[in-house]
Amino acid sequence: MKKIILVAIAFLFATVGHAKYNKAVLYMEDGSIKKGLAEMVESEDSKVNFKTDEEAKKEKIASTDIKKIEYISSDDTKYIAERLYATTANLLTGKFSRSRKKLWFYIIYDKDVKIGGISAEGSRRPNAGGTSTIVTFANTAYYFGKKNSEELVFGNATTASMGFAIGTDSLIRKMSKEAFADCPKLIDAIAKENFKNGDVLNQLKAIFEKYKCK
Repeated sequence: MKKIILVAIAFLFATVGHAKYNKAVLYMEDGSIKKGLAEMVESEDSKVNFKTDEEAKKEKIASTDIKKIEYISSDDTKYIAERLYATTANLLTGKFSRSRKKLWFYIIYDKDVKIGGISAEGSRRPNAGGTSTIVTFANTAYYFGKKNSEELVFGNATTASMGFAIGTDSLIRKMSKEAFADCPKLIDAIAKENFKNGDVLNQLKAIFEKYKCK
């Protein structure tokens, strides 16, 4: 199961950044739904390219008008992209910083707690200091937070081979206090975990499955 999860994540982010239309359902902020074809979004996209069908003219829909997108791949696998704020912490000062606008996250875990990923294509991505920077060694950043929150906090970043980039024990513990301030048992569980073996996503998922906070 672990390998299947990692392969699915790798496949998902390998497709981001390539102009390819997939079957999609757009859930709009006004409560309406649009069905058709849409290109995979990147984290800072301000517009979503959408067509009602293959022959239709392309529309550019403002991201601010869309709450989330459900993509359906050719093998009927579903991927959810959702717009949420990103919160990071400066590595030197420890000061928290929230993104000025919502970003597109691909949701890879969605129960009581949500985990979202941002693909960086091995180049530019939001860093732990709350800014966008050129990083050649990290191509995916993962964030987590409570299901009904409008923001996710930075957890860790991985390389293409799913190894560590940044986001070790101390940073994950710090960010968990920000995300789960009203759930001490979840904070305690994360504080006791050793995240140095490179299997952060599955370790976090195991904790989120065991400790439920409403």
